[in-house]
Amino acid sequence: MATRSEGDEEVCREVYARISGFFQSFRQQTVQIELLPFYPVPPTHIFVESTSLGIPKSSLWKAFRHARPLFFSTLSALSSSPTIPSTNILLTLLNTSTILLLHDSEHLTAINARKRVLITLFPPGTPFPIGNRGQELPISPQGEYFFLTSLLTSPLHRHTKSPHLWNHRRWLISTYPSLKHPIPPPPPGGTAPPSRPGTADNSALAKSFRRWCRKEVSTVLRAAEAHPKNYYAWTYARWIVSSQGVPFNHEDLVSWCMKHPGDVSGWNFLAWLWTSEALSSQGEPGERRLGVRYNQLFSVLKYSHNTAPGHEALWGFVRAVVGGGVFDEGYRRCILELLRGWDGEVSVRAVEDVVREKMLLRETVRGLEGGRGDSEMVDLPG
Repeated sequence: MATRSEGDEEVCREVYARISGFFQSFRQQTVQIELLPFYPVPPTHIFVESTSLGIPKSSLWKAFRHARPLFFSTLSALSSSPTIPSTNILLTLLNTSTILLLHDSEHLTAINARKRVLITLFPPGTPFPIGNRGQELPISPQGEYFFLTSLLTSPLHRHTKSPHLWNHRRWLISTYPSLKHPIPPPPPGGTAPPSRPGTADNSALAKSFRRWCRKEVSTVLRAAEAHPKNYYAWTYARWIVSSQGVPFNHEDLVSWCMKHPGDVSGWNFLAWLWTSEALSSQGEPGERRLGVRYNQLFSVLKYSHNTAPGHEALWGFVRAVVGGGVFDEGYRRCILELLRGWDGEVSVRAVEDVVREKMLLRETVRGLEGGRGDSEMVDLPG
């Protein structure tokens, strides 16, 4: 078996240092990462422009060859040492795990090592530095949050749909709930006045939480854009809605789904959102809510009828919301009459999508007339 020369080792070490140095420099920011195809470049070359990083796959492979043995030797030394690890050891573990995760988004050992470092430095329930505070530390919960956002929103095909990365993000927010309202603590020696309802303190917390909600929604939508039918991104979206109280703008979500009419995971999430709202009787009061949802559904049906016919995911959404209790009997009759009228139209476009549209429309009408309807759409990991 061929052994690597000292020159090869030096090249691998240098490209590893350049990539890990980039992430350490921007550990308090979201960055854009792209893996570039194999083509002739200098052995240690990476492309850096502001907060954007382009890594040729050949360079990433060289960095991985150096990082993998270093990661496991550091992890082994950390496990056998009874003392608190030094900052240099933790930094090595973080840098090597970063390379491993860039190379393999499902590297669970690397994810667990990062959790271990976080819990060692920041036990759950203790305050942690926000923003520019704590820059001397190799990692912080907020820095890990930015790192995950970078992986999940960059054009990295496997990372945007990685169940382990989405679960790591869920763990991070559950373990460090202060991430939802990252307001810097008072300076050392300063005291924060007790917050009372209606004070500026609570107003700042509310604004900070709204900003965090917008970032979460943006992360989900960008990941869903990068990888269509992103089951894991939309499953995470259900969690932040039901567990963390993150609101989605229904009008924007309907618009997003109409731009991606074949995305079954997006339609499934929208159907779940509408059904949950109807069951909990939250949102706009009664008749107003129904009127808003009917208008949104009508725009979806019109879009399918006139512009993008033949998408089974869209019609699955229609069956789910009409048959799943979102609308009362009066609105159901209006929707059925509309669909029957469209079924009776003679189309001059004898193309496959229009024929398929007719079949899906008739199947929906038969199901709703028979009192059936898909109370839950089928959505499998893709």
